Amino acid sequence: MKTMVIALVLVSVVASLLHFASCNSNDHSFKDKNIQQGFQLSQKYCNTCHLLPEPDLLNKITWAEYVLPKMGGMLGFQRFASDYIELSDTAQSLTLEQWKNIVRYYVSQAPENPIERSASSPEIITELPYFKIEMPVTTVKAPATTMVLVNTDKKEIVFADGITEHLYILSSDRVTDSVKIGIGISAFHSNDSGFTALAMGVLHPSDSKNGRLYLVGKDSSKSMILIDSLQRPVHAGYSDLNNDGKQDIIVCEFGNATGLLSWFERKSEIKFVKHVLRAFPGAVKTEVYDFNRDGRQDIMALMAQGDEGFFIYYNQGNANFREQRIVRLSPSFGSNYFELADFNNDGFPDILASNGDNGDYPPIKKAYHGIRIYLNNGNNEFSEKIFLAVNGVGKVMAKDFDADGDLDLASISYFPDFKQTPEESFIFWRNDGELHFHPASFAESSAGRWLTMDANDIDEDGDIDIVLGNARFPLGDIPPELMRKWNVYSPSVLILRNTLH
Repeated sequence: MKTMVIALVLVSVVASLLHFASCNSNDHSFKDKNIQQGFQLSQKYCNTCHLLPEPDLLNKITWAEYVLPKMGGMLGFQRFASDYIELSDTAQSLTLEQWKNIVRYYVSQAPENPIERSASSPEIITELPYFKIEMPVTTVKAPATTMVLVNTDKKEIVFADGITEHLYILSSDRVTDSVKIGIGISAFHSNDSGFTALAMGVLHPSDSKNGRLYLVGKDSSKSMILIDSLQRPVHAGYSDLNNDGKQDIIVCEFGNATGLLSWFERKSEIKFVKHVLRAFPGAVKTEVYDFNRDGRQDIMALMAQGDEGFFIYYNQGNANFREQRIVRLSPSFGSNYFELADFNNDGFPDILASNGDNGDYPPIKKAYHGIRIYLNNGNNEFSEKIFLAVNGVGKVMAKDFDADGDLDLASISYFPDFKQTPEESFIFWRNDGELHFHPASFAESSAGRWLTMDANDIDEDGDIDIVLGNARFPLGDIPPELMRKWNVYSPSVLILRNTLH
């Protein structure tokens, strides 16, 4: 147990944080010398591990009560009552007083309330075109759906529940089969032998190595562990990365304070060799594409948990990859999903991404939460073209839902503004062909709390359907009447069946 040396401080940090400090926005000069030093120190130390965060990204209470105490702990400074103390056996490059000045700077310059959006978002109409809402007859009581997938091969829906630890098969609005896998199933992949299922091993961010990738036989009666000792894995991708005819596996071990982005080279049906691409936490998702068109599959990855952003790993052959950061994002951005799609029909993949993770501390509105499209200039240089503001957005997918030749969007939000705009829970964004997106939702959009989503042709009628997965954990400011409604009935999944055909 670490020994703490507690020094009596005559003037508390809290009092000094409430002290008004004037600032010239052009030269960043402050009347208070402690805040001035805090600003200068932040420029030196607060961008070594991630992009330098500006104070206005969060409000005062979030900085003072949650973010800065967590950062201080990593540097060896423990919050004690309303002040900070130094852990005597923890080495750091800052003195205690210097850390307090950084705290003074951030809290004094942060707004009292979260900054409002600079521009109003388009009004979300509550008449959903093209789709019919269907609630399955059978469902899991108190659902905690961690994954949902449209299995077009069998015209069925596969979903997983984090509490029951089961994988369920939904066909003709009823559960027809289920198999117990493990805690927090996050990915499903069909193969010739049956299917693989990725289990996090723990629902909340954790450094424990309890995650596993399972191989389950076609009759679901036999299963085996393909890969174990994974740190809360949240995504698995499949591709032949070394052109040997075998399908390799890319795993995002999100973890918490530690984690990995790795690929597993397949040596046989059940044997793999692990190669680490990035030894940092926060790997969210990967996409495989030959970005430099050299005949080898490259990897794009989205990283969160501090040093947020997009990376391309260029395949050099011989199991070697070269890392290149292509977009760097603020550590409070809340990145949680992306996929590749060509939005301007120039033959190059663009990035569609969502950032709305709001679960690390009590949720607040963040004006920068939303959907973004980054266009590729043809040289794998990406620039933001579209921003659609959505509170707490959790995922967005691009499909031509109305079959007019362009890509529309479907988004879900786990942290919408339930009181003012509950329809943010699900939004269909119709593309008018000029990358102008028109939002629509439906009255029952808050029938569940949508954590996951998939879109594909469930019934093979030629149009794209949508399935939403519900995990109704009581996080954030949920109106009591809505919570009571969920307690009466809340489906594991909700089907939005496309009525075009």
